[in-house]
Amino acid sequence: MTQPIRIGFLSPYSSIYPGMVPGTISGFYSGIPEANHGLFHVVPEYIGQGGEKTVLEAVHKLIGFHRVDMLAGVISYRSLPALVPAIEKHGRPALFFDAGEYLPYPHPLSDSVFCNSFQLWQSQFALGEWAHREFGEKGAVVMPIYDAGYHLQSAFRQGTVMAGAETLDLHILPYQPGGSQVTAGMGAILSAVESAKASFVHAVFCGTEAREFLNAFYQSGLQGKIPLIVTNHMASRETLEEMANLNLKFYSASMWSPHSKERANVRFYQNVRDFAHQEPDFYTLLGYEAGLLFSELIPEFKRRDWDAVTAGMKQGIENGPRGPRSFCMAPSATCPNVNIEKIDLGQRGVQSLVIGQGTALPFNHAIYETIHRENVSGWQNPYLCV
Repeated sequence: MTQPIRIGFLSPYSSIYPGMVPGTISGFYSGIPEANHGLFHVVPEYIGQGGEKTVLEAVHKLIGFHRVDMLAGVISYRSLPALVPAIEKHGRPALFFDAGEYLPYPHPLSDSVFCNSFQLWQSQFALGEWAHREFGEKGAVVMPIYDAGYHLQSAFRQGTVMAGAETLDLHILPYQPGGSQVTAGMGAILSAVESAKASFVHAVFCGTEAREFLNAFYQSGLQGKIPLIVTNHMASRETLEEMANLNLKFYSASMWSPHSKERANVRFYQNVRDFAHQEPDFYTLLGYEAGLLFSELIPEFKRRDWDAVTAGMKQGIENGPRGPRSFCMAPSATCPNVNIEKIDLGQRGVQSLVIGQGTALPFNHAIYETIHRENVSGWQNPYLCV
């Protein structure tokens, strides 16, 4: 009998997405034919909020103590450089998942490291480019300190610059120890936005703060006066269903429609429901795409031909629910399709309508270098892992 491939899975904590890790793993198995489920055995290793030191210790434990065959998990790109020596010494490929809070590094870190990202930064860039073309100079971005430390606002700003913007106001909420990061300071910021006659407001919040911001914007009376644009995460099903009672209209961008009737998406939903008996989210999607990739490499895994597995992961392009996916961010990688959406909350619940196509950022663009040089926050935990 073939011994299972032991996959060490770096598992962070998230109060915002508590199902992040089990969802990714169930998505992975949902993408693999049931007859081959026994070929892969996932070994989780807890990494808290995903700081570099904790992640590196977990990698050494998985390799040295648990004797895993390869590595995977949800981590931040900020942690990757420190892991490369251990991964390359191990002589096995590693596949990591992320929401897309950071742009990938402009240059490959290792031929053994692969990533499957939801690419939130791509939706941010497309939103910025679209917002400036649609509403003109000058917009305003509102965010708390935590969200401001990632590349999300940088990608949005560079999108506006690409469209010709010369100015963009940035409003960062001061940190409030032990309390809400939104309620205390939002009134003054929204008043400043109104006084400046901003052409639009872009909100970058997550979790409870996303809901608090939408409530604050509704109470401010700016609805109908200044267009509101929110991140893809703020327009997620989980957030919108809780805010459906508000009478709000705003815009966002998406790269995957849960309601798509495309064959690949319908199959994805059916496979996840059959295997995990749950409604998929974007982490389930990330795991599922990895499962599709591994399914193509079953013969190589059974032979434990790691050179062939690594080559297959490098060359593999899977046509999944959000279109063609590559697992290494090479300059030739396919850019995602980005839909601009108008979202209405009100008596009819959540209504979403695609109103245009956004512009994605090519993987060989010089903006990558610019954003990496500008961002010096050092946030190491994956986005949503708080």
